[in-house]
Amino acid sequence: MGKIITFIHAADLHLDSPMIGLKHLPEKLLARMRESTFQALRKITALAIQNRVDFVIFAGDLYDGEDRSLRAQSIFRTEMLKLAAEGIPAFVVHGNHDHLNGSWVNLELPENVHIFPTEVETKVFKTGNDATVHLYGFSYPTRHVIERKIDGYTRMEGADFHIGILHGHDEGSSEHGKYAPFSVKELLEKQFDYWALGHIHKRAVLTEDPPIIFWSHWFVKLA
Repeated sequence: MGKIITFIHAADLHLDSPMIGLKHLPEKLLARMRESTFQALRKITALAIQNRVDFVIFAGDLYDGEDRSLRAQSIFRTEMLKLAAEGIPAFVVHGNHDHLNGSWVNLELPENVHIFPTEVETKVFKTGNDATVHLYGFSYPTRHVIERKIDGYTRMEGADFHIGILHGHDEGSSEHGKYAPFSVKELLEKQFDYWALGHIHKRAVLTEDPPIIFWSHWFVKLA
């Protein structure tokens, strides 16, 4: 029998977003909308624990701004501690909204959370079922990353599964800021088993084999 991994792919949570575009709503409804980002995070954590996934991926724009609020960080830390108690790691890249050049009071995260650096890194992870996974990703050093960071994603042999994490712009689409641009052809050439994309705030399946997917939160099983 082949090896199997399960994980959750989440992106663009924008924790503690002020929902500026919805200020016309009644006060109580606006308050509920502003709380919805935290509710989404809690649902992701609960789903991960309920399904005993191997890990969780956050593919950029976890926070709404470069000055990420203490409340957002505190709630995220609390949820990551819940995952840590179940032995579930989280792999995080930061995007154009929550890039690493912002100014904020930093809350230390538990050891199960891995933040990818500003250059593409390969993270090696072994599941409880002895499946080896290579995860590839980078965090935005500043808000405007216009170079083709996809060029830095290089498959490293020795894993059962290869997963790319990328917060960027699909050149086949005209939506959203054109940061870290890529083409589907380039992603396919990398020969990864899954691409966890973020940036466009809606689900989009660019290919199914291998899965190349934009999504806000998505339960994934690979075999």
